[in-house]
Amino acid sequence: MHVLALGTVLLLATGAKPEPPPPEEIKFAEFFDPAPASRGLKPSARLLELEGKRIKMVGFMAQMEVPPKGGFYLCAHPVFSGESGGGTADLPPDAVFVVVPSAAGKALELVRGPLEVTGVLEIGSRVDADGFVSRIRIVLDKSLEVNR
Repeated sequence: MHVLALGTVLLLATGAKPEPPPPEEIKFAEFFDPAPASRGLKPSARLLELEGKRIKMVGFMAQMEVPPKGGFYLCAHPVFSGESGGGTADLPPDAVFVVVPSAAGKALELVRGPLEVTGVLEIGSRVDADGFVSRIRIVLDKSLEVNR
């Protein structure tokens, strides 16, 4: 087997795809810069530098009265969101919407206990077809792993 070095990318002469680099882990506490409440929440440099990259996070699936379709919200602690017309207002500001491509258009069953998710980080306000707003998203690149 021959290995060709082209810049920082290695191509295998066999045609096999190289393994992706391991994901970087980020914790909920690293999302926002500490600032006075009057200034609101400002994304941290760490969060912004990971945009578009593969990351790994551990958290809990938010239990929602009306669950979103095609994914779920991951939170630092177990959360119950009784929206009652308030959308995602009950969720903490660092809640991450986890997009599950294989579940497009479907609500997922609640998984209790900590979850580890790996995927590509997206930042920016986005409204889905059902009106749910997400500001931070992870698009899964593999199945969920439940660590209990």
